[in-house]
Amino acid sequence: MSGLAVGSSMHSMRFMTWFVRVAGIYNASAIVVFLTPGAPEAVGLRMPEAQFWVWLPSLVGLFAGIVLILSSVDLHRFGAFPYWNGIIRLIFVVVVFTMDLPERAGTFVAVLAIGDLPLALITIAGLPYVLRRGHGDLLRNRVHPIGAVA
Repeated sequence: MSGLAVGSSMHSMRFMTWFVRVAGIYNASAIVVFLTPGAPEAVGLRMPEAQFWVWLPSLVGLFAGIVLILSSVDLHRFGAFPYWNGIIRLIFVVVVFTMDLPERAGTFVAVLAIGDLPLALITIAGLPYVLRRGHGDLLRNRVHPIGAVA
């Protein structure tokens, strides 16, 4: 590999590592809003009566944020986690707008979905490029694609 290609690859990996960390922090920031008394109402969220429906998505989001931050330490080994997270974010965006969730839960949900869209698309497109693995390899967590020398 030429020095230019190695340098470019290194910069791409640094960017993707940083990007996955930011996605994890983005999750954490949304959780802070959900769980801070008065904050959900301040950003236009209509909170459910039962606290269970506040805590369940918050804990799921917290888990995803932790997994993203930990995965960013070694994307070669743990790249499947942020890749799947990108797919889940994309599904979230589709669900938010097809089920008209902003009308039911408040405009903050639309803001989250709009923020999730670039995170999802860049992760889904960027990880295969940076890791030199196909989409199928990341979906199945194949660290060494079939036919590659380990």
